[in-house]
Amino acid sequence: MESIPIRVINLDRATARLDFMARQLAGLGLAFERRRAVETADIAPDLERRINRRWERPLSGPELGCLLSHAAIWREVAAGAGPVLVLEDDAVLSRRLPEALRALPQVEAEMVNIESFGRRRFVSRRRVPVGEGLSVRRTHRDKSGSAAYLLCPAGARRLLASLERRGAAPADAFLFTCPNLQLFQAEPALAIQAHLFARLTGRSAGVDGATMIHQPRARLPVARANLPFLARRIAAQARLLGHHLARLGPSTYRRTPVVAADFPDQSAS
Repeated sequence: MESIPIRVINLDRATARLDFMARQLAGLGLAFERRRAVETADIAPDLERRINRRWERPLSGPELGCLLSHAAIWREVAAGAGPVLVLEDDAVLSRRLPEALRALPQVEAEMVNIESFGRRRFVSRRRVPVGEGLSVRRTHRDKSGSAAYLLCPAGARRLLASLERRGAAPADAFLFTCPNLQLFQAEPALAIQAHLFARLTGRSAGVDGATMIHQPRARLPVARANLPFLARRIAAQARLLGHHLARLGPSTYRRTPVVAADFPDQSAS
């Protein structure tokens, strides 16, 4: 079987993060190609006007740049013939990733999320083994984490069509609310974002995980101009009721397991 291509999203100025990813992937025996991340200054005003302001709040420049960075890779995947592993440059990787990349393509999925964000998500009660100690669950609803996922061409085409139809949202929210996307979650986690790594494993990530995207944001004030955003947010919260009711049947609300021993000691790098 041919190796799965790996693409790493990286800002030009984030050279330490690129070095961090290169060391990790070399240690795992995996090759990758860098893809330049979209900066706020790169975003054409007419594109920003066309796709922004259609979610629950306006996206910041870094958030929109992050989404467009992912979308550039989606176009690449959509034009190809097989799955691609998409990584952001703050993903701390499990030593089990190489074996997982050999096993996960057997899953009939358009996308497989391989990270843990430390939050609970709505997934199927049914666990499907795909390798020794590795399994997947169908994801019904999630909202956090876009740092590590395996994307197939059909899924990429679906995401691109959704971007044109629905407009922009933060990358993780966009991924996990794409209508009809056949999405699965790998268990245990095969990646953790650097800013969460210490909390989830008790060890240093080995790289600075802070980004502008993670900065605290003020709530939108209740004003006439913000009513469309607030209405979309209320509608999104209302849809959660259906997912909670599904917990009486095929769905469960759980955190993706994290096995700290699966992650090499990054502080020694």
